[in-house]
Amino acid sequence: MRILPVVAASVALLSPLTALGQSLKSDEIFSSIAVRPLIAPGPVLGADNRVHLAYELLVVNPSKLFVTLDKVEAVDGGGRGLWSIDGDALAAMTIPYGGTGNILPPGGTSVVLMDVSFGKGDELPASVLARIAATRQASGTDGKPAPMPPDSPVPPTFTFTGAATPIGRPAIVVEPPLKGNGWVAVNGCCDSITSHRGAVMAINGQLRVPERFAIDWVKIDESGNLFTGEISKLSSYAYYGTPIYAAADGVVVNLYDETDEQIPGADAKGITTENIGGNMVVVDIGGGAFAFYAHMQRGSLKVKLGDQVKTGQVLGLLGNTGNSTAPHLHFHIMDGPSPLDADGLPFVFTRFSSQGVLAPGSDDAIQEGQPAKIDPKLTGEHMAELPLNNQVVDFD
Repeated sequence: MRILPVVAASVALLSPLTALGQSLKSDEIFSSIAVRPLIAPGPVLGADNRVHLAYELLVVNPSKLFVTLDKVEAVDGGGRGLWSIDGDALAAMTIPYGGTGNILPPGGTSVVLMDVSFGKGDELPASVLARIAATRQASGTDGKPAPMPPDSPVPPTFTFTGAATPIGRPAIVVEPPLKGNGWVAVNGCCDSITSHRGAVMAINGQLRVPERFAIDWVKIDESGNLFTGEISKLSSYAYYGTPIYAAADGVVVNLYDETDEQIPGADAKGITTENIGGNMVVVDIGGGAFAFYAHMQRGSLKVKLGDQVKTGQVLGLLGNTGNSTAPHLHFHIMDGPSPLDADGLPFVFTRFSSQGVLAPGSDDAIQEGQPAKIDPKLTGEHMAELPLNNQVVDFD
């Protein structure tokens, strides 16, 4: 008597009631691209009175096809749409590492910046997924996109849902690191690619976004001017040398105080991975969070490694060191003591008031010596909120 192998016997018992021949089932899509979130997004209440989930989707194209991202949606576990972006807006929030805009060439990689937002009182989902609609094209003999062949086993357009992520830790509440009026939140979060928001970098083989919520703080005077006099002189910037205050209690775990001032208005010189933050201080504020204060004046640091600091204590003076083209304070919260080998964490300030937001183009204009034009958006008093990109802020 012939004995069937166990697997063959099982198949014989299941057939023909169970179809085992299909390679992909109805909920399995041949997507040509792989997508994953870089971090579980932590909710942060912005100055627009909306709760933002700011995070990134890494998109990799391991195929020999061209793939165009047509639409990216954020959905909850039940498939309910939460946020979407497409067309030119999607291209503007996509960082291509090869290719252009939202088109991934064969072997290409890109990062899509997500800014999923909710009303202040809305209940947040337990997790967020990405629903992606895309179009694929063949690679022609000239290496350019070409129509998919009629006998292609996969359709040219497709939609799939994946890249699930839980909701991360909520925003950390800290005191403002500066005092006075007219501080501008340059390169802030969350709805555009800035030098901070788009700074995705690989450290020790791991992708990091340390400056996800970082802000470069510069100060305009009552006339809206960033500087008065020659652009290249530090003395032209009235706020140069402003005290920088500890935003929270903690322990100094990293610092640097060995680089001289850059010339304002000129490209930074002599930048290395060691001195890119200029003279700086990192404070462990507990709970796996670290406050980073950068670009301070050489010799102005008032603390040393291991010092206990208290909220409101002066750490040093605002300078123009490291990767800097004008005096400013770079400030952010991160999940490790290294300013580059870390991920940026959401934070809010206990309180601030706002004069509005720089009008479009005014961020460049003030750096050229023109007075700021302020759009009266987001004005008023703000409690436990994150200042948003180019918002003009007054601190007590």
